[in-house]
Amino acid sequence: MVKRRRKTRTHLKGPNNSAPKSFIIRTGKVPRSVSTLVQDTRKVMEPNTATRLRERNSNKLKDFISMAGPIGVTHLLIFGQTDSGTNLRILRAPRGPTLTFRVNKYALSKDVQASSRRPSPPGSEFVTPPLLVLNNFGGEERRMKLLVATFQNLFPPIQVQSMKLSQARRIVLLNYNSATGTIDWRHYLISVRPVGVSKNVRRVIEGSSRSSTRGEGGRGKLPNLSSTQDISDYVLGRTTTNEFETDASEAESEAESEAEEVADPRNKVHLHDRYIGRGNSANTQKAVRLREIGPRMELKLIKIEEGCNEGAVLFHEYIKKSAQEETQLHRDHVERKRLQEQRRLEQEQNVERKRQEKAELRKASRRNAGLASEDEADISADDDEEEDEEDEFAYEDQFEYSSDDNGPQPSKKNPNTAIQKKKKSRH
Repeated sequence: MVKRRRKTRTHLKGPNNSAPKSFIIRTGKVPRSVSTLVQDTRKVMEPNTATRLRERNSNKLKDFISMAGPIGVTHLLIFGQTDSGTNLRILRAPRGPTLTFRVNKYALSKDVQASSRRPSPPGSEFVTPPLLVLNNFGGEERRMKLLVATFQNLFPPIQVQSMKLSQARRIVLLNYNSATGTIDWRHYLISVRPVGVSKNVRRVIEGSSRSSTRGEGGRGKLPNLSSTQDISDYVLGRTTTNEFETDASEAESEAESEAEEVADPRNKVHLHDRYIGRGNSANTQKAVRLREIGPRMELKLIKIEEGCNEGAVLFHEYIKKSAQEETQLHRDHVERKRLQEQRRLEQEQNVERKRQEKAELRKASRRNAGLASEDEADISADDDEEEDEEDEFAYEDQFEYSSDDNGPQPSKKNPNTAIQKKKKSRH
C-alpha cells in the first residue's frame, strides 16, 4: 500500500483574526448623500469591514447584532436621519456600550478630492488598515475615557515590533475641540518625498518619471525650458513664470509647502525599511507628506448608553439628572430587566409545554388510527361471512330437492325469490 504523503511546506499566515471587524450600515430612510457617506466610511475601515454589505428595509438592528457574533464582528457603525439631522451610533457588540453622535457637518470623499489641487486615484492603500491618531483626548472624565476606548477598539492595535513600514499607508485623525465639544474626523494618505533636493530638480525628476509611465500620448509635467539657454538657468531659478505646459502648474506651485523648501527637521524621517514608491529604499532620509482623501465629519457626542442601545444612560449632553433620579432610573432599569427575563422564561416554558402537548396529541392520534384500522378489519370480516351465508340460502331457494334419485330439480317458484330474500336479509 502506498504511504500517504504529508505536507512539509510552510504556508503564509492569514490576516490577524483578532483584529476588530465592523458593520457600517444605515437605518431608516436617509438621503442619497448619507448613503454615499456610508460607502465612504466603509472605505476608511477597510479591509476589516463588510464593504459589499446590502441593507434591506425589513432588516432590524437585532438582525445585525445576532449575525455579528458568529462571524466575529465587534462593532457596528449605524447612520440614521432624523428631523434634527444626521446621527451616528457606534455600538460595541454584543454587550455595548452604545455611543450616539450628531453629525454636524460632513464632506464626501468625492468633494474632498474635487477641492484638492492634486487628487490621487485610489490604489492599493486600502489593503492595509489605517493608523489611528487621537489628539486632545486627555482628561479624567468618564465620557472621555469611554470615547478613547471606543475609538481605539475600532482599529487594530499597532504592533511596533512586527509591523512593516509599507503597511502604514493611511491615517485616521480624530481631533477633539474642547471649546465646542466636537470631534473632527479626517482621513489622510501617507506619502514620502526626497529631501535635500531643490524644488526645480525634483520637478524635473518627477516629471520625467510620470511622462515615461503615461506613454507617448500622455501629458507629462515636464517644465518648459524654451525660455532658457541652459538647464542651469532653470535649476538656479532664472526662468519666466510660465514654467509648465499644463494648466495646473500655478496651482501646484502654490500648493508646495514652505516647510519643504526650508527642510524642517521635524518633517524628515529615516526609512529603516523599504516603502511604497520609486526611490524609497531602506536607509534613506525622506520627508513625510499627508494628503487628505476624505471623508470629513464633525461629530458631537450626545449620549452614552449601556448595552446595545437599550441600557441605562451613562451620559447625556442635554438632559441632566440628579443623584436621586439616577438611582431611581437604575432601579427601574434593573426591574425592567428582571421582568424581561421573567417573561422570557415564561415564554420558553409555554413553548415547551405546547410542544409536549402537540407530541401527545400526535401519539394519541396515531393510537386511535391504529384501533380504527383494527375495527374496520373486523367489520369487513363480518360482512364477508354474512354475504357467504346469504349466498348459501339463495342457492337452496333456487333448487328444491325431491325424494327421487334424480337429484336436485329446478324450483317452480319465481327465480327472483332468492334475490328478494337477500335484499330482505340486508334490510
